[in-house]
Amino acid sequence: MKRSKPPAFAAPALLALYAISGFSVLTLEMIWMREISLRVGNTVVAATMVFAVFFTAAALGNLAGAMVSRRSAAPLVLYGGFELLAGSAAIGTFAGGQWLWRHWDPGLSSPSGSVWIAILLVGVPSIFSGAAFPNLMQVFVTHAGRRASDGGRFYGANLLGAAGGAAVGGVLFPWWLGLQGAFTVAAGLQIAGGALALCIARRPERGHGGRPARPTARSSKASGTPWGWGLPLLSGVLSLAAQALLMMWTRQILQGSIYAISAVLAAFIGGLGLGALAVGFLRRRRQMPAATILLSVAALAALLLFAMPSAGEWLILQDAEWPGASPPEILGKSLLWSCLWLLPVTACLGGIFPLAWELAFGISTHEGAVAGAAMAMNKLGSALGMVAGSFVILPWLGLNRGICAIGWGYALIALGISLRGRRWTAGMAWAALLIAGAGAWQTLRTPAVTGLAATEQALASYCGPYGEVAVVRDLTTDSRHILLNSQQRLSGTQRALSSQYLQGWIPLLFCRTPERVATIGMASGISSAAMLDFPLKELSAVELVPEVARAAREHFAPWNHRLFTDPRVRLLIGDGRAALNRLPGKFDAIVCDLFFPGEDGTANLYSREFFETVRDRLAPDGVFCLWLPCYQQDAGTAGIVIRTFLDVFPNALAVRSNLDPLQPVVGLLGSARPLPVSRKFLEAQLAAPTGRLLAGRSPFFRSPENAWLLLAGDLHSADPGFENFPATTDDHPSFLFLGSRVSADSPKLAGMTFLNWIGRRFVRPLYPSCALDGTPPEEILASVRAANFYFAAALAASAIPGDVRTEEVRRQQTTGYFRKAQELSPGAHLPPEALDQ
Repeated sequence: MKRSKPPAFAAPALLALYAISGFSVLTLEMIWMREISLRVGNTVVAATMVFAVFFTAAALGNLAGAMVSRRSAAPLVLYGGFELLAGSAAIGTFAGGQWLWRHWDPGLSSPSGSVWIAILLVGVPSIFSGAAFPNLMQVFVTHAGRRASDGGRFYGANLLGAAGGAAVGGVLFPWWLGLQGAFTVAAGLQIAGGALALCIARRPERGHGGRPARPTARSSKASGTPWGWGLPLLSGVLSLAAQALLMMWTRQILQGSIYAISAVLAAFIGGLGLGALAVGFLRRRRQMPAATILLSVAALAALLLFAMPSAGEWLILQDAEWPGASPPEILGKSLLWSCLWLLPVTACLGGIFPLAWELAFGISTHEGAVAGAAMAMNKLGSALGMVAGSFVILPWLGLNRGICAIGWGYALIALGISLRGRRWTAGMAWAALLIAGAGAWQTLRTPAVTGLAATEQALASYCGPYGEVAVVRDLTTDSRHILLNSQQRLSGTQRALSSQYLQGWIPLLFCRTPERVATIGMASGISSAAMLDFPLKELSAVELVPEVARAAREHFAPWNHRLFTDPRVRLLIGDGRAALNRLPGKFDAIVCDLFFPGEDGTANLYSREFFETVRDRLAPDGVFCLWLPCYQQDAGTAGIVIRTFLDVFPNALAVRSNLDPLQPVVGLLGSARPLPVSRKFLEAQLAAPTGRLLAGRSPFFRSPENAWLLLAGDLHSADPGFENFPATTDDHPSFLFLGSRVSADSPKLAGMTFLNWIGRRFVRPLYPSCALDGTPPEEILASVRAANFYFAAALAASAIPGDVRTEEVRRQQTTGYFRKAQELSPGAHLPPEALDQ
């Protein structure tokens, strides 16, 4: 006797509800990742941990749901109940986590503590979510031959909803509502979906309420053969490993902004959903054999994956950018690009699991139990794939060959299906040769180092969980720098050296007792090593990317060797915010190096909560310095950071590390006590052994007037001020959404735009953040204004593309600005060659 079919009206409603469930769960995942990154660090480890815990817990839930579905005559009621429990548990664990953060235990920021945080936030809700799936399949999958056709519809709908959660729940909800608001809405939607499912199930006049009639005939149980368990497991491993590596390709083609990451995740998951729907359609309407479809999609997946490295290298050369005025517009353009790039391959990957579910397990009385077992193996494989992709495949094989390895995995699936059927045709043989040839060529060729200019040469390259790192040499200037993920240029030598040295020296110049110092963002290590020119007792240098630290050690030794040999130095690999929480004691100075505004984790180091943490870790006379790459920011994003900074530090100055008109860098100095800038203090600093040493290396350390040239102004007396800009916080990270904005309507702070932005704010001799000790403020203002004219002189001397001035006009302008600067501050003696630094 066959099971009675579920009521026809329920299928469309529950398809929609299951899509909403996917939307809710992915929104929760995106916010869980942000919560964990705030507590244990914005690292690949944190993101991988969320996914691994989610998939493992969901797999346990799948198995539990499978067991329960065997004993229940009302699986739809169980489905609704588990959805209610999942949403309620998410709210409860999120609230518990918030309580835990307020009663902070430093041990939670350790690696073992971070595991417990992930389990606390993600584990229990994911178990309940996983338990819901088998019960829904018990309602709508009537027999083994309908797993891909009927079950695939629900699986695909759930994935398409999850794709919406990655985009809308990952960007738009947090932008509109904040993280807590977005989380509450997502959990509320999941609870509402469960309640609606219960309402559908409890209306007997509509049919059986989702209760299947028990068959009298005894059917065979699900297959327990290695093939039965192995194919769903392998599908999960390969698909999530592919996700990890394709996500890394995004960082190669675009910067790793929140828009790019959410868009790629949405496109990847959406492609999986479309693939599941497609194979369901082919099984249901076209009556194509499941083995034939599986062979086709696995072979096509392998071929497309083999093509990805070459396609990615070509796209990097296009230097793609998506300008937009608002987060929805930027997200839409990023999503369009990601869909064009990913949907063909991810649709093939998405068709694998529904077909594996149908083929790998035998006929069973309890289709819910089979679905739970198949999904559990797939989820466990997904957890393994996510970890393997980031921490095994990338470090061992690199990005290009790693994707090829995954392609070979899908090729083996296709080969296994073809051998199992034992029916080879000429077309299959030619297709196999094409796939094998493409795979062999792509695997054996030497991957190119992408992102290089025509005059640049790669000296070394590394690959790890954070992507590809290259050490690059400019053949015309002999300058070296580090290139991260083809997009981000870190530090540099030759002309960039002066600015990097000053980024290390300036915060300590205005620090009364620089003995214990911490730096976040080591990069090449040049600015951190420069701090050792001061009589420090301890220097803690933190770098997020291990391969960047390795490149700094192996290729920048002439400039940073002390960082790796001086016993006063402690080098830490990890997230700067988490590392600062773990370091004991107070610091005399904490320095944050240049961060890329478009990178997803940067907002965590610009938030009010982070600034408050830094303030609490400073000694009474301690100084915090945050360096801003103005040439990568517009007035709006820089204003957000400064406004947030001023909310926390009662004394705040803006300083400059160079006079480079094309790449100006400004530092924000903050302290609980007025900052020492008086003539008396600076004379003592410059007369000390360190001051005399630095005077021979930089003209800014040769007199108090020269040192005042480094000042841009007192931020608390800026006119106009920064109070009208929004602050960026952990819950409402406005910088996260605006920092990566690229718009022609918001020019970057360089050249004359920078000079107008900063020079016009500080024209009055007001220094409420400074300890002047009798120094006339007019003397300081004279040097501040002179520095602006020196900057204008450097700008006039620069050869800017499109500049129609003659060489004579440029020389006259440069001389005029230089003369005006000397007239404003006669005591400052800055040689003309300083304008080139």
